Amino acid sequence: MSVINTLRRQSFWALDFLKGSQITKRVNDLAFILENYQDPKSVNLRTFRLENLIKHATETVPFYMALGDVRALSDFPIINKNLIRDNFDTFRSSEFNGATLFSKYTSGSTGTPFRIYHDKNKKLQNTADTLYFARKAGFELGHKLVYLRHWDQYNRKNKLAAFVQNILMHSVADLKDQQIASLIQKITEDKGPKAMLSYASALTTICNYLTKTGSKPIDANMRSIIAMSEYLSPDIKEQLRYYFGVEGLSRYSNVENGIIAQQFPGSPIFHINWASYKVEILELNSDKPAAIGKPGRIVITDLFNYSMPLIRYDTGDIGYLKNDDPFNGAPYLKHVEGRKMDMIYNTKGELITSYITYHLLKYDKIKQFQLIQEDHKTYIIKLNVYDDFDQQNYIIDEFKTHLGEDANIKVIYVNDIPLLHSGKRKLVINKVNSM
Repeated sequence: MSVINTLRRQSFWALDFLKGSQITKRVNDLAFILENYQDPKSVNLRTFRLENLIKHATETVPFYMALGDVRALSDFPIINKNLIRDNFDTFRSSEFNGATLFSKYTSGSTGTPFRIYHDKNKKLQNTADTLYFARKAGFELGHKLVYLRHWDQYNRKNKLAAFVQNILMHSVADLKDQQIASLIQKITEDKGPKAMLSYASALTTICNYLTKTGSKPIDANMRSIIAMSEYLSPDIKEQLRYYFGVEGLSRYSNVENGIIAQQFPGSPIFHINWASYKVEILELNSDKPAAIGKPGRIVITDLFNYSMPLIRYDTGDIGYLKNDDPFNGAPYLKHVEGRKMDMIYNTKGELITSYITYHLLKYDKIKQFQLIQEDHKTYIIKLNVYDDFDQQNYIIDEFKTHLGEDANIKVIYVNDIPLLHSGKRKLVINKVNSM
């Protein structure tokens, strides 16, 4: 590592030391709780934090105060973005009136703005979460971070901050062939260790470009690659390993909470951040716990945001819970799917994984794709392809094996799949659920 990168790392921890080692203590706390999940001390710490959160919420937050005598987590109602947006002030704790708070904004996959406040304690916890999970993926402070996302006035860093944090910002809207070539040139010219944080769809676009151009492995000194917000398919994982020499990992996180779960090298499962959240998987159409291994709604309780406590918050995402994580013996997420509204049904009305779209990745002449379910038996596959693409009939036949032989599948060719407000590209749309 260069002298300047070493200085960045040492300066960060020196400053933390001068402030009482707040982040160091939290990272150590995370490591203990997550790596000793069944240890009585770890169990007691998680229980203590949940009980304290419930006590704080029912005594200082109007929404929870109005519930009356609720003590157990199961007594609380399920909440979601719409409920919070419509009753915003009632979710704010009176204990933080006049306190310095940090706004978090997201448009998510719906394009509807959503805002929440974090207090200082929550902000510090998110920093510790980021450092711990990034380190598990191979990233160390001081590494250059190649950060591909939607950059706007709320999250764009000024030049000084980007230099100090060693961040190369690249917009996911700038991924045409020439722009990808320029990005690759930048990261190969910089010989220092680096990491990449990106939406999975952007990584897919980059891999498609490298495949089309017949690229050889790239000498970029890449130490870790993390896909946030979207699932990274096994095919793209392998391509990332070939081109950049490291395994691509998926991270499950959101703006309003933080890092909820992440894959580790050599492990396809999502290790849950039990130190910062209580995670439940509830049935798709009821508030009962989903059976182990069955799809359910991901509902989380944030143990650290006291300014706007989110207790039993429905993230809108779908997950499959399993037991006995080989890392720490804890329950884990075997899969994390997209939002419930974007789940796909076959012609028999049976729910199937939205991951079927990743079958399109093996067709190397496809730049971008999107699957739309128009009605119970009609599906549209939008494709942005190279000029010599000629595999439409193969795709229709393959998708009929997943959706049903009586499926009406139409392929439409487009010049681009538009980005959402969030900068992500929606791979699946289900219009049946919105009818």
